[in-house]
Amino acid sequence: MGKFLPEAAKIMKLEQSEYVLGHTNAEQLRLIRQARILAPFTTRLFRDAGIASGMRVLDVGCGMGDVTMLAAQFVGPTGRVVSIDRDQISIETAQRRVSAIGLENVKFHQADLLTFEDAESFDAIVSRLVLEFLPNTTAVIKRLSMLLQPGGIMAFQEASWKVWLAYTAHLPLRSAVTTLIHKAFVAGGVNTEMELPIHRAFLAADLSCSEMRIDLPLGDSQEFRSLLFDLLITVWERAVALKLPLDALGDPKTLASRLDNELDDNKSCASFVGLVGAVARKRFA
Repeated sequence: MGKFLPEAAKIMKLEQSEYVLGHTNAEQLRLIRQARILAPFTTRLFRDAGIASGMRVLDVGCGMGDVTMLAAQFVGPTGRVVSIDRDQISIETAQRRVSAIGLENVKFHQADLLTFEDAESFDAIVSRLVLEFLPNTTAVIKRLSMLLQPGGIMAFQEASWKVWLAYTAHLPLRSAVTTLIHKAFVAGGVNTEMELPIHRAFLAADLSCSEMRIDLPLGDSQEFRSLLFDLLITVWERAVALKLPLDALGDPKTLASRLDNELDDNKSCASFVGLVGAVARKRFA
């Protein structure tokens, strides 16, 4: 696990926008590492949702392009994935990554999902850990439903922090770190419990909800263990600005190793934020 350096927090400056995670180069790399852990959960959701060969799929808030690449593999060469994000730097990174693996069935646009329009409707609309950062889930899903053809699929993966917080209760240090990050997210306007907002939004948009579930990622690899510490570094400057109790975590230079030692001492595995999987279909007229 990477050691904490004072400079690491300094480069995590708050963006002019209120997006709690920012758009730094370091955050891009963290998102790519995180995506490797979350990929099996998203793959299973897409498979169960019915994302299939030949479909035309919209990926909203595509970020580094990891969900885009998964969707592109599902729809195959006869399908198409259109991916949008508000951040142009993220779009450029995603484009480079898609080109590097030779995917030719993907197109990117810098766009806001509330105003994005396309000449053709979509067979499916997908996203992962995007809606939680937006102020009105119902308005977003109603808008997206207008882009979906009748019978089309919505498949979203969003956060449930209460599951994660409950699982870390037996690990005092991990619990303290997770709680502090949670407070930083809440202060940044993030909706940290998305199961009810999504369900209610599906109802308001007259979509037929076919599945909802919560998965809790667990693991013991070094990469999995580091997810929590990496996320803390991302929100460090914000936590300082909010005067959150960072001092209670002890020496930041030894925090990563102490988090590891706590897992070892308790013969426990690491966990990450709960993933709310939600699937719905647009009704036929």
